Amino acid sequence: MAFYDNKHWLLSHTRNSFISSDDTGVCEVVMAGENIARQLEFGKYDCYPGIESDEDDLDAYGQSLDLHFDMEYGRFRSNTAVRLKKMDEERKKASSVRHVKWEKPHVCLTDEEKAELFKRKDFREKRKNSQPKSLLTEQLAKNPFVHPLQIYAKFDGSTQVGVVTKKFLIYLPMLEDNNYPLVVQVVSYAKIQDLIGLIFWRCSIEHPDVVFKGIENYSLYMAEDDGEVDFAFPCLEPKENVAKFGFKILALVENDQSQARHERLSTTHILVDKCDDASSSSLAKGKKPNENNHQADGGDMERVQGDMNAIDATLFQSFQVYILGTVRRNLVHLGISGEKVEFYPAVNQRSSARFKWAQQKAARYHMDSIVACDLTETKSNKSNFRLVYDHMTNDGPVFKHHDFEVEQRTAKEIVQKVNHILDLRPSSARRKEYLALREHKSHRKKSFPLGPR
Repeated sequence: MAFYDNKHWLLSHTRNSFISSDDTGVCEVVMAGENIARQLEFGKYDCYPGIESDEDDLDAYGQSLDLHFDMEYGRFRSNTAVRLKKMDEERKKASSVRHVKWEKPHVCLTDEEKAELFKRKDFREKRKNSQPKSLLTEQLAKNPFVHPLQIYAKFDGSTQVGVVTKKFLIYLPMLEDNNYPLVVQVVSYAKIQDLIGLIFWRCSIEHPDVVFKGIENYSLYMAEDDGEVDFAFPCLEPKENVAKFGFKILALVENDQSQARHERLSTTHILVDKCDDASSSSLAKGKKPNENNHQADGGDMERVQGDMNAIDATLFQSFQVYILGTVRRNLVHLGISGEKVEFYPAVNQRSSARFKWAQQKAARYHMDSIVACDLTETKSNKSNFRLVYDHMTNDGPVFKHHDFEVEQRTAKEIVQKVNHILDLRPSSARRKEYLALREHKSHRKKSFPLGPR
């Protein structure tokens, strides 16, 4: 406990009071190095602790026990610094505030103009019942008329540059003047339904009075040179590509007429079914059926089926067959279309990878160089057929061949397909020469004299 008569405590308290109350910090600089205990005179009964101790030990007694400095150990800020900070904050706030000066307009409105701004309305007057119009209706009324068939104009090959096109002669039976066909040039990647749309687009320009139904109500059929529609063949599939078909003369027929024509042609199927039922019932009763009528109907069916195969013959089709070589046979893919015949070896052949000399090379022959395709040998489950082609040399044409082996049904289909294509194409002089040479060899074999044994 400290009393006010304690000189040491009074000096320490006074010293700390000066230091803490001085904002300039001069008292702290002056009094920091004083040693109070050594400077004071002491009597017999006065006790000043820390006389013999070092200056470092007096630091604990030089501080007031009741006063504690801040952790920053800095002097307090003056009022000037605080005021400057407030001025900076006010300046920043003032920069974000925009001052607008209100001025009266120089233009003076007349009484008539003021009256037009605020007109009096008679609320008693009944509003007229006017039907509102939508924005879509207004835009359609403003925009020019767009033909719905204009989207098919992009398939017109006459306006394309650097694109493969095909030319067709289209007869239109629904027109009064149907003596001359409509020449249509279409791009090769278009489909049959796109070709029909292009025909409609051309007709709408050249014959605007003719009204057509939807595209799905019409079909394209093969036609003769004079425009007669051949209903014996089916219509062209709408999803097929126009590049697959080799014939150029077509006719656009409505589906109702073509359907009636097909119903008349399909009576042969019904007659055949009825003959089969009659023959089965007559056999059950022990009676003999009429064989002549049955054979006639069967001949009609075979003729119609042959016509169907003739149409599909020009389409590309691939077969997996074995080509017979001098050493071994190799598995190849045989592709046949109306323009060419090609074959290339199958990829998954392990033996060909071992023996490079046994690999089968790919080959391609144009259909004009093909002269014949016949069955040569028929086994229990497989058949061999020969494809004869013309190989031009300096000495003249030389006929060579490739022998293939495949199942009987596939071999007959391939031979029939190639022969149909050869019949549809005009006979070349090389094919006529080969047929004459083969016929001459057959006569020589028949007339070969057999001598005595």
